[in-house]
Amino acid sequence: MGKIIAIANQKGGVGKTTTAVHLGAALQMSEKKVLLVDFDPQGDTSAYMGFDDEDGRTISQVIEEYVRGGNANIREVIRISEQNDNIAYIPSDISLAGAEMYLISVMSRETVLKRLLEEIRDDYDYIIIDCQPSLGVLVLNALVAADGVVIPAQTQEFSKKALKAITDIVGQVQHSINPELKFLGILPTMADNTAMTKDTRQEYDNSFGQLIFPMNISKSVTAAYSSRDKKALCFKANSKIGCEYRMFAAEVERRIGNEQV
Repeated sequence: MGKIIAIANQKGGVGKTTTAVHLGAALQMSEKKVLLVDFDPQGDTSAYMGFDDEDGRTISQVIEEYVRGGNANIREVIRISEQNDNIAYIPSDISLAGAEMYLISVMSRETVLKRLLEEIRDDYDYIIIDCQPSLGVLVLNALVAADGVVIPAQTQEFSKKALKAITDIVGQVQHSINPELKFLGILPTMADNTAMTKDTRQEYDNSFGQLIFPMNISKSVTAAYSSRDKKALCFKANSKIGCEYRMFAAEVERRIGNEQV
């Protein structure tokens, strides 16, 4: 059975989409079968994968059909990103923002994504969910569906406060809805050689101990360029960030206990 990993943080601009894409790319490079699920109405992962079909079906339509009792088939919206080693992905668009409204009256609304992914999880070694920057019902769905969660966090002073809210939510989900959810760890992102980065990293280590991943993800304009070029840096042998994410992916496999998939 494939492992489902949510990449979550209610704060935007922390490298969440970059982490989801590069984790998927690194795992795909290690001969794992990967599916990326864009669960953010902004659709950044979809754009990264090369999705540009404005009239194409997305996760939004599948969820709405499912909760309204229609014939929802999640396999119909799976796409392939040829420029990213043929990673499979499910795109999203702005219409997903309306899900908060039509899910509010649905029975067991926090389990909708879990039920949909159960149909396909055996087809993949890893399903990676890129969550929206919020603490709403969509993120709750991702955490309930997931076997593990990774929280990317900038190595900046203002990112520390946001960590408490998301780690509290993870704890609540573990204790009330999804006791099997593993808190895989916090990934320090956008790190540089400044005192701020070093001090923040030290505070993370002091506060969270082994939950902090041992590597930092460097701050670099090449990440923005890779998004523009719609190709993950893991596929470039001389990319520093690509190398960092490959090490991160290996550690994720170790922590989730899926090294031999």
